[in-house]
Amino acid sequence: MAEESRSTVLAAMATNLGIALGKLVAGIFTHSSALLAEAGHSFADTMNQVFLLVGINLSHAQADASHPHGYGKEGFFWSFLAALFIFVAGATFSVYEGIRTLVEGGSRDRDSTELLVGFGVLAMAFVFESISFSVAIRALLRGARQHGWTLVHYIRSSPDLSTKTVFWEDGAALTGLTIAAVGLLLSQLLGSELWDGLASIAIGGVLTMAALILGLQSRSLLLGAAASEETRAAIRSTVESFPEVELIVRLLTMQIGTHSVLVTGELHVRVGLTTLQIEELIARIDAKLELLLPDVTDTFWELHAAREPFPTTAGQPATQ
Repeated sequence: MAEESRSTVLAAMATNLGIALGKLVAGIFTHSSALLAEAGHSFADTMNQVFLLVGINLSHAQADASHPHGYGKEGFFWSFLAALFIFVAGATFSVYEGIRTLVEGGSRDRDSTELLVGFGVLAMAFVFESISFSVAIRALLRGARQHGWTLVHYIRSSPDLSTKTVFWEDGAALTGLTIAAVGLLLSQLLGSELWDGLASIAIGGVLTMAALILGLQSRSLLLGAAASEETRAAIRSTVESFPEVELIVRLLTMQIGTHSVLVTGELHVRVGLTTLQIEELIARIDAKLELLLPDVTDTFWELHAAREPFPTTAGQPATQ
């Protein structure tokens, strides 16, 4: 999955760079604020792919004394930066261009060459963005199938922020291109740059929504979000399948990387187990989890004899 994420990001980066240059030339040639807004959007997306690649590479660094659970959250951090960049460099520039056009007002009668360049670049960008979007969709579908989830649930719950960032960026790009084309067309037909300016502001709104969605998902994972509900249920059922385990007092999880989950558990086990039997039980639990749930990379278990009293913070067993 890591290689799939990297391939998806690389495809998006190459696409966005070429499209950004085309939009910039077309925007300057046609004096369209919507096209210039889209150029800023594509340049921001290109920079975001760089952020995502940095995050993917750094997240695979080996654990060390300062980061004993590894660097998996690097991917979450750089995805958060990408969300900020979408807003700052994409949405803000789009809104600025739109307001500038509204303030200047007036009309512009574009000749056939300008219109051909403007709509031609938008059409070309739509085709290439659609290709990049389809790559992201295929990657998400593969991930959803591997987890046995629906695509919508995977988009909402998966910690694979790199692929999801490309998905939201390309979705916002396709929406923005449609808005830019409509704005350019209405400006030409109605003889007012008002529509071009409003289109630019609308593109800024779309980018703001995409940045907000990505930012909130990144924030949740950076703050130590638990593994998905399905993963937690699978961990619990796996541990409970061992006859020596009589009660799961507490089971806590944390998503520490795109494909890394930390698990800590407090278990009541059958009375009379020897130290060697307890060590073997822990080893068997970890081996079964590794087989069934390869994303579970770090486990810590605290075992108690079943008849020993076991205080908990809230006084009740807890699961997270």
